[in-house]
Amino acid sequence: MTTVYRADTVGSLLRLDYLVRARTQFESGELEPAAYKAIEDRAVDQVIAMQEGAGLDVVTDGELRRRTFIDQLREAVEG
Repeated sequence: MTTVYRADTVGSLLRLDYLVRARTQFESGELEPAAYKAIEDRAVDQVIAMQEGAGLDVVTDGELRRRTFIDQLREAVEG
């Protein structure tokens, strides 16, 4: 009997090197917003293709667009 294991992406994927560099350039003003978004879009397309290539039925954007993984909490809390 063949055992089937379920695998899903839960949460964040490691950011691609070129996306990390682009974010640094964007935050320092060296990269225009539209150019940065195009790089983000390419990175998201790439991680979706990677997940599909691995045979995952459910794919995510890997949370690549988040600046940090705690930003939403930090922005929601005052003080």
